[in-house]
Amino acid sequence: MTAPSRAHLPLGTKLGYAVGNVGLQMLIAAMSFLLMIFYTDVALVPPAVAGAALLVGKVWDTINDPLFGWLTDRTRSRHGRHRVYLIYGALPLAVVAAAVWMVPPGLSPWAAFVWIAVTYTLFDTVMTLVQLPYQAMAANMTQDYDERTSLTAFASLGALLGFFAGSVLMPVLVRAAPDARTGYALAGACFGLAAGLAVAVVAWRVREPAAAGNAPPAAEPSAAPAWAAVRSTLRATLRNRPFVMLVSAAGLVRLGLTLVQASLAYFVIYQLQGDKGDLPRFMGILLAVVGLSLFVWKRVVDRWEKNLAYILGLVFCCAGLVALHWAGPGQQALVTGILVVVGIGMGAHWIVPFAMVPDTIDHGHLQAGERQTGMYYGLYGLVDKLARTLATVLVAGMLELTGYVPNVAQSAQALQGITAMAGLLPALCLALAIPLLMAYPITRARHAALVRSVGAAAATDAANTAGAGATGPARHAEHTTRPAWEPPRMAPDGRHDFAHSR
Repeated sequence: MTAPSRAHLPLGTKLGYAVGNVGLQMLIAAMSFLLMIFYTDVALVPPAVAGAALLVGKVWDTINDPLFGWLTDRTRSRHGRHRVYLIYGALPLAVVAAAVWMVPPGLSPWAAFVWIAVTYTLFDTVMTLVQLPYQAMAANMTQDYDERTSLTAFASLGALLGFFAGSVLMPVLVRAAPDARTGYALAGACFGLAAGLAVAVVAWRVREPAAAGNAPPAAEPSAAPAWAAVRSTLRATLRNRPFVMLVSAAGLVRLGLTLVQASLAYFVIYQLQGDKGDLPRFMGILLAVVGLSLFVWKRVVDRWEKNLAYILGLVFCCAGLVALHWAGPGQQALVTGILVVVGIGMGAHWIVPFAMVPDTIDHGHLQAGERQTGMYYGLYGLVDKLARTLATVLVAGMLELTGYVPNVAQSAQALQGITAMAGLLPALCLALAIPLLMAYPITRARHAALVRSVGAAAATDAANTAGAGATGPARHAEHTTRPAWEPPRMAPDGRHDFAHSR
């Protein structure tokens, strides 16, 4: 097994990488679609208690995502910079993922809060230690603009299979068990095991380029505290304007889509007056459309700029979500048609932003003179997970405020809240992301210029270092280079800041 090249990637490497997404997205989908209704309708935990407990894990996330991102950037091992976390994280992930679905019966609200907070925080921590390096591997596997889209398309197909398992197969497994509580516990254990095996397959089949796994870290003052180094890397990442624009837009989209996911089970059961067997059918239709649309979106992205393709997908999603607001009891056919439109739009979100992140990392490399892959994916993952949790907490709060009572017909007020969370509010979140994407500056031509600039700067640094000898380290060529679309930096006195212009 050889390390992948930095340009064209073998088919086996792409397929092996995609397997990891099957397991990881299986867990994400199950928790996005079913975790809240499991807590409220099966474990009988009050919505406000469940939402508050989940929020505890996200408070910890504000620390662990940037910290683990910085840590992976500084990791050096014989297994590679990122792959080592997959090797040692597969088994713990399987265990903690199963524990999330095993809430003991008869807990008081306080005990339920503690149980959910501890199990979910443990899961979230291990998930970060595995998912962040997994995603960061993609940025180092190739620097080709279009090959990254191809790799992302394979990873998205894996994610689609995982989402299908998490959102469609899990309800089927639960219904096959003697009771719902036992069904969720057994399904959670099976899903945890499958996710651990999927991560192990990536660790076995995919190798990082030697330069990405073994290059020495950038020199840092030995006396500098670790947190000072983390803050320095974090500041450098946040100065990357294209990355900040992308992660802000993607966070809004994630917030909107997770609102749909967390509300859909309630919408199908109570607003459409269907039964729990309808949810797998609707999810199967939605994900089938997403899967078929991936091939179309890959061709669109090959011909358009990535941000424009993403915007087009969001327009489809917004149109469908607005229409969903007016779906009433028994209108399954209407909802099916709406989900087809939403699924077409969702296909863009499944492929485009993940192909854009590595391009922003190249821009950051040019700015800082160092490739901080882990910190970028740490921040991207932090925003993604905060958006997911905020959506879950918003749904829990809506249920609490509108008087939701599990397993009975809902009041008009509760139905209005459920419908708003499934339709209009998500559409608003997606619409707010569009202006950010319209202003996103990295095009295919500009990315090619970025790659050339990084290569030229690296060659200049090597020549300067060779010529400097014992006189001291050479200054990075990136420090006097900046993309044409990025405005020059100004010193506090209003003059041009040459020392920090990039």
